[in-house]
This record gives sequence, structure tokens and C-alpha cells, in this order.
Amino acid sequence: MTDYESLVDQIYEAAANPDLWPQALRDLGGAVDAAGGIITTRRADAWTGWRCSGALEPGADAYWRKGSQANVRLLAFTPAGSGFVTEQDVLTDEEYLADPIMTDYCTPAGLHHAAATVIHVPNGDLVGVQVSRRIGEPQFDREDIARLDAFRPHLARAGFLAARWRLQRLRAATEALAMIGLPAAILDARGKALAANALIDALNAHIVWLPKDRIALVDPAADALLRRAVAEIADPAATSVRSFPSKGAAANPAIVHLIPATGEARDLFGGGFGLLIVTAVTASAAPDAALIQGLFDLTPAEARVARAFAQRKTIDGIAAEFGVSRETIRTQVKSVLAKTGCARQSDLAAILVRTTLIG
Repeated sequence: MTDYESLVDQIYEAAANPDLWPQALRDLGGAVDAAGGIITTRRADAWTGWRCSGALEPGADAYWRKGSQANVRLLAFTPAGSGFVTEQDVLTDEEYLADPIMTDYCTPAGLHHAAATVIHVPNGDLVGVQVSRRIGEPQFDREDIARLDAFRPHLARAGFLAARWRLQRLRAATEALAMIGLPAAILDARGKALAANALIDALNAHIVWLPKDRIALVDPAADALLRRAVAEIADPAATSVRSFPSKGAAANPAIVHLIPATGEARDLFGGGFGLLIVTAVTASAAPDAALIQGLFDLTPAEARVARAFAQRKTIDGIAAEFGVSRETIRTQVKSVLAKTGCARQSDLAAILVRTTLIG
């Protein structure tokens, strides 16, 4: 069993390096003869990140990725400042076993009794820490809870430090993009800007700042696309358009990109977020097909067709040039319009002929 001082050190090390949480949670569980532990974070109404020890890993990623909930009543019973509680403090065993976290995750993983606590950190995140025992093992008693409560102040401080360090890293990322001329902001799952550089602050012709640090686009059609992309930001397989033109209030339009940042276990204090980049459209020549492909996530064939439209070529002319049928070109055009968020071929051509070659 890991001694108290060593485990406290592990908790603070995990605050700086999230990859160390599985070991720290395994040893936290070991301190009370549990199989292991899990730490989750919640921002607004969404669970945004999680890390767990090996014994709790089977099924955890699939459960939290689909937007599932922790045991709400168990969490509600642990207001800010309170210590660990057990499921028998607030639920009958029948209620507990029927809870979705048990039926969909814990029971299939061979887990039963749990002890959990909730920590509120200043950036608005809610941190939940839970340790679980395997099916057939006894409930947590008062001595177990007292042992866990001795670690709670350190878990709370680690949560605060991790949130602050994460914010600094996000700010550094946007400033690095500013150095290469890219206006950028990092958004959470509700569209709130966690960090933004001065270049995107200056895009008044395209960007509107809303209350609670939320970003909107001046162009209503582009803003609708952004709202949908933000709503699906945590889903890497989402069908929302994530690169699209924005007319704004200026003579030149812009290209808006929302790049999801996801991973095997999303970063505890940044999970479910996306990188918003707004690129001004200024060049007068048709851009290279490779650039068009990268900007709008097109296939090579779709990029060639898009570039041909930027050169004011007709469907018949493109079909003859590429040696394919008109129907094939029409199908590719429909796909390009869907991926770029353009309603008409003329809109697509107007955007592409002025796209900046950003390299």
C-alpha cells in the first residue's frame, strides 16, 4: 500500500501531468482496498474529461463519450466543502444498482460499492472523484471514508492547480498562432472562449462577442453553421460543416475553421473543446487545389472541381477536362457545397477566388 506522503506527491504531480492520474487513482483506491478510482470534470451541463485507473477503464471511455451522466443524486449529496460519501448514504441498493452509471458502466466492469466526492474549482469546473470496489466486496465504512477525506484537500488543490495550468497552456497556444498571423480562439463545448489572441479580437467585421465570453459571427448563415459545429464539438464523427465562408460586414469574406480537439481520454480541464481560426480572404487568384482540400476537408477530386469553379469553368468544361461524366461532376459539386457551407456554385467561386494563400 502506498504511504500517505507518497500518494499526496502523486496527486500534485498528476495535476501537472494528467497522464499520471491513473497511477494516483489506483493508489487512492488501494488506500481503502478499492479496485481503483476515476476523476471526471464537468463544465456547465456537460462532462468534459475523465481519467481512471486500469481496473475502472473497461467501458469508461465509451460511457463518458456518449454524454452519459454520473450518479446525479450521489453528486448532489456532496456540496462544496463536504467530504466523501458512499452510495448507501443517499440511495437504497436497489436504486443504486438501477442507476445508469451502474447498469451501463460499473456493473459490466465488475464494480459495485462506491465512495465519491465533488470539488468546485474557481474556473467553474466541477471535479468528481470516485473509488469503487469489486462486486462481492463489502461497503465502505466510516474508517474508509475518514482515510479518503484526508486526501480530499490535496485533490481540491490539485484540481485548482490543474485548471490554472491548463488555462495558461491554452493562452500560450493562441499566442503561438498569432505569431504566424492566424486569428484564433479556443472554445469549450458551449462556445465559450477559454482563450483568444489579439488578432481575433480585432476582427470586428466578422466576430461579435456575446455575454459570458461567447463568440458569434456577424454573418447569420455562417453563425448558424458555427453554432451547429460547436454543439457537435465533442463528436469526432459529427457531420456538421467545420470549415465554411463568412461574409461578415467587410468587403472581403473570411474562412472559418472549427477544429475539434479530442483524444482517448479528453484532457480533464479542456476536454470537448475546439480551436476556432478565422482566415481573411484577400488574394485575387484561384488558390492551389491542395490548399482548397486542406481548408475544407475535401477529397482530391472535389478540390480539383472546386478550383475549376474558382477559375469560372462550367460543369461541361470540367467534365471534358477531367474525362468524366457531367453526372459525376454534379455529384462532386453537391458534396463540395455541403462541406463548404455554400448554398450556390457562385458563392463557392466568389469565396475561392479571393482565398489567401496562407501556406
